Amino acid sequence: MIRDLLVPITRATTDDAVVAFAEKLAIAYSAKLIVSIPAAVPAVMAAPWGFAPGAVLVEVLEGVEQEAMRHAERLRAHLAKSEASVDVRVDRTRIFDPAEALTMQARYADLAVLARPTGDDAAITHAFFDAFLFGSGRPLLTVPVDKPAARESRFQKIMLAWKPTRESARAIHDAIALFEPTDVEVLIVDPEIGDLWHGDEPGADIGAHLAEHGLRVNVSRRPAGSMSVATTVLLHAAENDVDLIVAGGYGHTRMREWVLGGATRELLEGMDKPVLFSH
Repeated sequence: MIRDLLVPITRATTDDAVVAFAEKLAIAYSAKLIVSIPAAVPAVMAAPWGFAPGAVLVEVLEGVEQEAMRHAERLRAHLAKSEASVDVRVDRTRIFDPAEALTMQARYADLAVLARPTGDDAAITHAFFDAFLFGSGRPLLTVPVDKPAARESRFQKIMLAWKPTRESARAIHDAIALFEPTDVEVLIVDPEIGDLWHGDEPGADIGAHLAEHGLRVNVSRRPAGSMSVATTVLLHAAENDVDLIVAGGYGHTRMREWVLGGATRELLEGMDKPVLFSH
Protein backbone atom coordinates (compact mmCIF):
# COMPACT_ATOMS: atom_id res chain seq x y z
CA MET A 1 0.00 0.00 0.00
CA ILE A 2 1.07 3.58 -0.51
CA ARG A 3 3.20 4.97 2.30
CA ASP A 4 4.17 8.28 0.69
CA LEU A 5 3.38 10.16 -2.51
CA LEU A 6 5.11 13.11 -4.12
CA VAL A 7 3.48 16.07 -5.85
CA PRO A 8 5.95 18.24 -7.77
CA ILE A 9 5.03 21.89 -8.13
CA THR A 10 5.43 22.49 -11.84
CA ARG A 11 4.18 26.10 -11.92
CA ALA A 12 1.28 25.01 -14.12
CA THR A 13 -2.20 26.33 -13.36
CA THR A 14 -3.25 22.79 -12.37
CA ASP A 15 -0.83 22.55 -9.41
CA ASP A 16 -3.38 23.45 -6.73
CA ALA A 17 -5.90 20.95 -8.08
CA VAL A 18 -3.28 18.18 -8.15
CA VAL A 19 -2.32 18.92 -4.54
CA ALA A 20 -6.00 18.75 -3.54
CA PHE A 21 -6.44 15.43 -5.38
CA ALA A 22 -3.28 13.98 -3.84
CA GLU A 23 -4.31 15.13 -0.36
CA LYS A 24 -7.57 13.16 -0.60
CA LEU A 25 -5.68 10.16 -1.96
CA ALA A 26 -3.20 10.35 0.92
CA ILE A 27 -6.06 10.48 3.42
CA ALA A 28 -7.82 7.52 1.78
CA TYR A 29 -4.67 5.38 1.99
CA SER A 30 -3.25 6.82 5.24
CA ALA A 31 -0.16 7.91 3.32
CA LYS A 32 2.20 10.84 3.73
CA LEU A 33 1.80 13.68 1.23
CA ILE A 34 5.06 15.28 0.10
CA VAL A 35 4.85 18.51 -1.91
CA SER A 36 8.12 19.69 -3.46
CA ILE A 37 8.60 23.23 -4.75
CA PRO A 38 11.63 23.91 -6.93
CA ALA A 39 13.59 27.10 -6.31
CA ALA A 40 14.52 27.35 -9.95
CA VAL A 41 14.49 29.62 -12.98
CA PRO A 42 12.93 28.30 -16.21
CA ALA A 43 15.97 29.07 -18.40
CA VAL A 44 19.42 30.63 -18.28
CA MET A 45 19.18 34.39 -18.71
CA ALA A 46 21.04 35.58 -21.76
CA ALA A 47 23.15 38.70 -22.09
CA PRO A 48 24.82 40.19 -25.19
CA TRP A 49 28.10 38.50 -24.20
CA GLY A 50 26.58 35.18 -23.16
CA PHE A 51 25.12 34.27 -19.78
CA ALA A 52 23.90 36.86 -17.32
CA PRO A 53 26.69 38.43 -15.21
CA GLY A 54 27.25 36.87 -11.81
CA ALA A 55 25.76 39.67 -9.73
CA VAL A 56 22.55 39.69 -11.76
CA LEU A 57 22.26 35.92 -11.62
CA VAL A 58 22.75 35.88 -7.84
CA GLU A 59 19.99 38.46 -7.44
CA VAL A 60 17.62 36.45 -9.63
CA LEU A 61 18.36 33.23 -7.76
CA GLU A 62 17.74 34.91 -4.43
CA GLY A 63 14.40 36.13 -5.77
CA VAL A 64 13.24 32.72 -6.98
CA GLU A 65 14.29 31.09 -3.72
CA GLN A 66 12.35 33.66 -1.71
CA GLU A 67 9.29 33.12 -3.91
CA ALA A 68 9.60 29.34 -3.46
CA MET A 69 9.77 29.82 0.32
CA ARG A 70 6.65 32.03 0.25
CA HIS A 71 4.85 29.44 -1.86
CA ALA A 72 5.83 26.75 0.64
CA GLU A 73 4.51 28.81 3.55
CA ARG A 74 1.21 29.36 1.76
CA LEU A 75 0.85 25.64 1.13
CA ARG A 76 1.77 24.75 4.72
CA ALA A 77 -0.87 27.15 5.99
CA HIS A 78 -3.45 25.76 3.56
CA LEU A 79 -2.70 22.15 4.55
CA ALA A 80 -2.21 22.78 8.26
CA LYS A 81 -5.55 21.21 9.19
CA SER A 82 -5.35 18.33 6.73
CA GLU A 83 -6.10 14.83 7.97
CA ALA A 84 -3.05 13.68 6.01
CA SER A 85 0.55 13.83 7.18
CA VAL A 86 2.05 16.61 5.02
CA ASP A 87 5.63 17.62 4.23
CA VAL A 88 6.12 20.73 2.07
CA ARG A 89 9.69 21.09 0.81
CA VAL A 90 11.75 23.57 -1.19
CA ASP A 91 14.25 22.01 -3.59
CA ARG A 92 17.36 24.08 -4.37
CA THR A 93 19.18 21.62 -6.62
CA ARG A 94 19.51 21.86 -10.40
CA ILE A 95 18.23 25.42 -10.51
CA PHE A 96 17.87 25.40 -14.29
CA ASP A 97 16.22 21.96 -14.56
CA PRO A 98 13.44 21.62 -11.95
CA ALA A 99 11.88 18.57 -13.65
CA GLU A 100 15.14 16.65 -13.33
CA ALA A 101 15.65 17.79 -9.73
CA LEU A 102 12.21 16.67 -8.61
CA THR A 103 12.56 13.42 -10.57
CA MET A 104 15.41 12.55 -8.22
CA GLN A 105 13.11 13.19 -5.24
CA ALA A 106 10.49 10.87 -6.75
CA ARG A 107 12.90 7.97 -6.31
CA TYR A 108 12.31 8.24 -2.56
CA ALA A 109 8.50 8.04 -2.73
CA ASP A 110 6.09 5.26 -3.62
CA LEU A 111 4.28 7.32 -6.22
CA ALA A 112 4.35 10.67 -7.99
CA VAL A 113 1.20 12.55 -8.99
CA LEU A 114 0.87 14.91 -11.96
CA ALA A 115 -1.95 16.52 -13.92
CA ARG A 116 -2.65 15.49 -17.47
CA PRO A 117 -1.24 18.00 -20.00
CA THR A 118 -3.85 20.56 -20.93
CA GLY A 119 -4.12 24.01 -22.46
CA ASP A 120 -1.26 26.47 -22.19
CA ASP A 121 0.42 24.31 -19.54
CA ALA A 122 0.79 21.25 -21.76
CA ALA A 123 4.48 21.81 -22.52
CA ILE A 124 5.36 22.20 -18.83
CA THR A 125 3.42 19.10 -17.81
CA HIS A 126 4.86 17.04 -20.67
CA ALA A 127 8.40 17.93 -19.54
CA PHE A 128 7.70 16.71 -16.01
CA PHE A 129 5.83 13.63 -17.24
CA ASP A 130 8.71 12.54 -19.49
CA ALA A 131 11.31 13.16 -16.78
CA PHE A 132 9.35 11.29 -14.09
CA LEU A 133 8.19 8.36 -16.21
CA PHE A 134 11.56 7.54 -17.70
CA GLY A 135 13.89 8.80 -14.99
CA SER A 136 12.36 8.21 -11.57
CA GLY A 137 12.06 4.42 -11.55
CA ARG A 138 8.70 4.87 -9.83
CA PRO A 139 5.09 4.67 -11.08
CA LEU A 140 3.42 7.90 -12.09
CA LEU A 141 -0.25 8.71 -11.46
CA THR A 142 -1.68 11.26 -13.87
CA VAL A 143 -5.03 12.82 -13.10
CA PRO A 144 -7.50 14.79 -15.26
CA VAL A 145 -8.08 17.50 -12.67
CA ASP A 146 -9.83 19.64 -15.28
CA LYS A 147 -12.55 17.00 -15.68
CA PRO A 148 -15.26 16.36 -13.07
CA ALA A 149 -15.07 12.60 -13.64
CA ALA A 150 -11.76 12.39 -11.76
CA ARG A 151 -12.40 10.52 -8.52
CA GLU A 152 -10.68 11.37 -5.28
CA SER A 153 -10.92 8.15 -3.29
CA ARG A 154 -9.55 4.62 -3.14
CA PHE A 155 -9.15 2.79 -6.43
CA GLN A 156 -11.19 -0.38 -5.94
CA LYS A 157 -11.91 -1.29 -9.55
CA ILE A 158 -9.01 -0.85 -11.94
CA MET A 159 -8.58 -1.58 -15.62
CA LEU A 160 -5.38 -2.93 -17.13
CA ALA A 161 -4.63 -2.05 -20.74
CA TRP A 162 -2.70 -5.27 -21.22
CA LYS A 163 0.16 -5.99 -23.58
CA PRO A 164 2.59 -8.83 -22.81
CA THR A 165 5.48 -6.41 -22.25
CA ARG A 166 7.79 -5.55 -19.38
CA GLU A 167 6.14 -2.15 -18.99
CA SER A 168 2.61 -3.56 -18.70
CA ALA A 169 3.70 -6.25 -16.25
CA ARG A 170 5.39 -3.67 -14.06
CA ALA A 171 2.39 -1.31 -14.24
CA ILE A 172 -0.16 -3.85 -13.00
CA HIS A 173 2.07 -5.08 -10.19
CA ASP A 174 2.75 -1.49 -9.12
CA ALA A 175 -1.01 -0.87 -9.09
CA ILE A 176 -1.78 -3.98 -7.02
CA ALA A 177 0.94 -3.21 -4.48
CA LEU A 178 0.02 0.46 -4.13
CA PHE A 179 -3.77 0.47 -4.24
CA GLU A 180 -4.85 -3.03 -3.18
CA PRO A 181 -7.84 -3.13 -5.56
CA THR A 182 -10.59 -5.73 -5.41
CA ASP A 183 -11.49 -5.94 -9.11
CA VAL A 184 -9.40 -5.88 -12.29
CA GLU A 185 -10.83 -5.50 -15.76
CA VAL A 186 -8.18 -6.72 -18.23
CA LEU A 187 -8.55 -5.23 -21.70
CA ILE A 188 -6.66 -6.49 -24.74
CA VAL A 189 -7.05 -4.39 -27.87
CA ASP A 190 -6.54 -6.21 -31.18
CA PRO A 191 -4.91 -9.28 -29.58
CA GLU A 192 -2.27 -11.11 -31.60
CA ILE A 193 -2.50 -14.86 -31.13
CA GLY A 194 0.77 -16.79 -30.96
CA ASP A 195 3.46 -18.03 -28.59
CA LEU A 196 5.53 -14.88 -28.90
CA TRP A 197 2.67 -12.48 -28.15
CA HIS A 198 -0.71 -13.05 -26.45
CA GLY A 199 -0.71 -16.86 -26.62
CA ASP A 200 -3.49 -19.13 -27.86
CA GLU A 201 -6.03 -17.57 -25.50
CA PRO A 202 -5.20 -13.86 -25.16
CA GLY A 203 -5.46 -12.66 -21.58
CA ALA A 204 -5.80 -16.10 -20.00
CA ASP A 205 -2.32 -16.11 -18.47
CA ILE A 206 -2.43 -12.62 -16.94
CA GLY A 207 -6.01 -13.21 -15.80
CA ALA A 208 -5.07 -16.42 -14.00
CA HIS A 209 -2.04 -14.74 -12.43
CA LEU A 210 -4.09 -11.83 -11.09
CA ALA A 211 -6.72 -14.22 -9.74
CA GLU A 212 -3.95 -15.82 -7.65
CA HIS A 213 -3.78 -12.49 -5.81
CA GLY A 214 -7.39 -12.92 -4.71
CA LEU A 215 -8.67 -10.37 -7.23
CA ARG A 216 -11.93 -10.61 -9.14
CA VAL A 217 -10.77 -10.60 -12.75
CA ASN A 218 -12.60 -10.16 -16.03
CA VAL A 219 -10.78 -10.40 -19.36
CA SER A 220 -12.11 -8.56 -22.41
CA ARG A 221 -10.76 -8.66 -25.96
CA ARG A 222 -11.79 -5.81 -28.17
CA PRO A 223 -10.97 -4.72 -31.73
CA ALA A 224 -10.09 -1.09 -32.22
CA GLY A 225 -11.78 -0.96 -35.60
CA SER A 226 -11.68 2.59 -36.88
CA MET A 227 -10.65 3.96 -33.46
CA SER A 228 -7.17 4.30 -32.05
CA VAL A 229 -5.95 1.98 -29.30
CA ALA A 230 -6.05 4.81 -26.74
CA THR A 231 -9.62 5.77 -27.67
CA THR A 232 -10.67 2.13 -27.39
CA VAL A 233 -9.10 1.93 -23.92
CA LEU A 234 -10.84 5.10 -22.74
CA LEU A 235 -14.20 3.95 -24.13
CA HIS A 236 -13.94 0.58 -22.41
CA ALA A 237 -12.98 2.24 -19.12
CA ALA A 238 -16.04 4.48 -19.30
CA GLU A 239 -18.36 1.60 -20.15
CA ASN A 240 -17.08 -0.44 -17.20
CA ASP A 241 -17.04 2.44 -14.69
CA VAL A 242 -13.50 1.78 -13.48
CA ASP A 243 -11.74 3.99 -10.95
CA LEU A 244 -8.28 3.82 -12.52
CA ILE A 245 -6.64 2.85 -15.80
CA VAL A 246 -3.29 1.05 -15.59
CA ALA A 247 -0.90 1.12 -18.54
CA GLY A 248 2.72 0.66 -19.45
CA GLY A 249 4.44 3.88 -20.50
CA TYR A 250 6.30 3.52 -23.77
CA GLY A 251 8.88 5.65 -25.52
CA HIS A 252 12.25 5.66 -27.23
CA THR A 253 15.33 7.86 -27.18
CA ARG A 254 16.06 10.36 -29.90
CA MET A 255 18.90 12.88 -29.58
CA ARG A 256 19.06 12.04 -25.83
CA GLU A 257 15.41 13.04 -25.34
CA TRP A 258 12.53 10.70 -24.58
CA VAL A 259 9.79 10.58 -27.16
CA LEU A 260 6.47 9.08 -26.08
CA GLY A 261 4.87 6.35 -28.11
CA GLY A 262 1.69 7.37 -29.92
CA ALA A 263 -0.70 5.36 -27.73
CA THR A 264 0.93 6.60 -24.52
CA ARG A 265 0.74 10.23 -25.61
CA GLU A 266 -2.88 9.93 -26.76
CA LEU A 267 -3.91 8.20 -23.54
CA LEU A 268 -2.11 10.85 -21.49
CA GLU A 269 -3.72 13.76 -23.30
CA GLY A 270 -7.20 12.26 -23.71
CA MET A 271 -7.78 10.69 -20.30
CA ASP A 272 -10.96 11.40 -18.36
CA LYS A 273 -10.03 9.02 -15.51
CA PRO A 274 -6.80 8.75 -13.52
CA VAL A 275 -4.12 6.68 -15.27
CA LEU A 276 -1.19 4.92 -13.59
CA PHE A 277 1.81 4.69 -15.92
CA SER A 278 4.91 2.59 -15.25
CA HIS A 279 7.96 2.16 -17.44
